[in-house]
Amino acid sequence: MMARDQGIFSIDNPWPKIGWGMAVGVLVVAAVLGFGVLGRYQQNDSNLDLWNAICRGLGVTSDNGPEAETQPALHTTTRIAWTRGTLDQVAAGKREHGAFIALNCSACHGQGGVSTSTLIPTLAGMDAAVVYKQLDDYRSGKRLWGVMGAMAKALSPQDSADVAAYFADQLDGLPEIGSNRLPESGRSLREADPARRLVYAGDPQRGIPPCSACHGPGGYKIGAPALQGQQAAYIERQLASFAQGMRENDIFEQMRVIAKQLTPDEMRAVAAFYGGRAPKAESMAVR
Repeated sequence: MMARDQGIFSIDNPWPKIGWGMAVGVLVVAAVLGFGVLGRYQQNDSNLDLWNAICRGLGVTSDNGPEAETQPALHTTTRIAWTRGTLDQVAAGKREHGAFIALNCSACHGQGGVSTSTLIPTLAGMDAAVVYKQLDDYRSGKRLWGVMGAMAKALSPQDSADVAAYFADQLDGLPEIGSNRLPESGRSLREADPARRLVYAGDPQRGIPPCSACHGPGGYKIGAPALQGQQAAYIERQLASFAQGMRENDIFEQMRVIAKQLTPDEMRAVAAFYGGRAPKAESMAVR
């Protein structure tokens, strides 16, 4: 007992306390420098305050700002969803009332919806769902075009269904969509004509599906306009608008993604291919 009291373990020996004190001091200085001083500085950015520097040093975030901030409005490409209710409203369109509304459309889209301008689309024979969707996109501002925006805002959803039914029933315009809706055979990636190759086979290497899968001939997707017999210059301009992001009312951005992959020559070739296709004789029958 006496030996311990007189050795390094003596109760009165100050060195253990000094050692522990120095260790604690080093830890405190290291924490202050690491978390409070050095941790505040960021390369190519403003310095952090003490609290943010400590949190970053611990590997956690102290940013609770976004939680309290006002969230921006959800951006949607269209208000139309192809629910049973929407499809029923489109199918219930009244052609007689639609004919009266269409009198306001003939100045631009031509008599009965058959356009004579290369800059304005033909609506005669267009699927009613397509016309209904585009009118709602104009009305809601999802698709921008001054004249059409004003015209669409003057129409109710029922008016849109009525005029869509009228144009869908008109003759001498776009060919009728076939009932079987199967892609035409004999078209493949080995097709020499680039327009025919894009229309019937697409370009898998660039992630481009065939145009005919949605727009025909053969294939069809609800809400996708038929392009056979449409104004070639109009098709080309719309492809360019999608590619440049000027038009953005395509659901899931499908057309924007595809159009961005096309060269100007490919856009022109595809537009000429569809614009040069004359309506088939059998599609001219009274519907």
